[in-house]
Amino acid sequence: MLYEESVQFADPHYTDPERVASILEYYGGAVRGLGLLPAPGERVLEIGAGLAWVSRACKVLEPRVVTVAQDVSAECEAGCEWVDQYHVGTIATLDNREPFRLASMTHVIEHLVDPAAMLGEVAKRLAPGGKLFITAPFRPTGWRLSDGLAGWRDYSYLHVPAHVTYFSRAWFDSEAPRHRLRVAHWDATHEHGQAFELVLAKS
Repeated sequence: MLYEESVQFADPHYTDPERVASILEYYGGAVRGLGLLPAPGERVLEIGAGLAWVSRACKVLEPRVVTVAQDVSAECEAGCEWVDQYHVGTIATLDNREPFRLASMTHVIEHLVDPAAMLGEVAKRLAPGGKLFITAPFRPTGWRLSDGLAGWRDYSYLHVPAHVTYFSRAWFDSEAPRHRLRVAHWDATHEHGQAFELVLAKS
């Protein structure tokens, strides 16, 4: 797999203190503002976690939540003291004895060859009423369907071959119900319309 042996999180983009503070402020604000924070003792699953920003933000807001991070790479495993369990491997190999109140995939789903299958895997691990928080690239700023490829060549998130799919809300509206999920929040205005924020709720 592309990321199993990769080294990417030593870059200043991920380590600069001001940048880290900004990232944590965003995720903390999203968790709090969207009502995603689990209660003490409830569990958070962060998929494709890397440095596990969502887990870290949750621990700042409620230290008694239980955080589980999953990634196919072991690069960040030793450096995430805010994670209670860091699982190196696929989500399919993650021991799932208790359901999760919150799961997250932040800039992960666009890398997946079969994102629909991943929604199914996550949904199986969510408690009733649990939420899946997703962020991902969306479109070049101001892009419309009639523009064709115009704007995409210079799109900052056009990362080939790492980014496999770019999503619309319509895809989630169609696919989510197949996994007992529904779109509870959609916001495609992030980074001047270049990224979206989504919450799927489990029935």
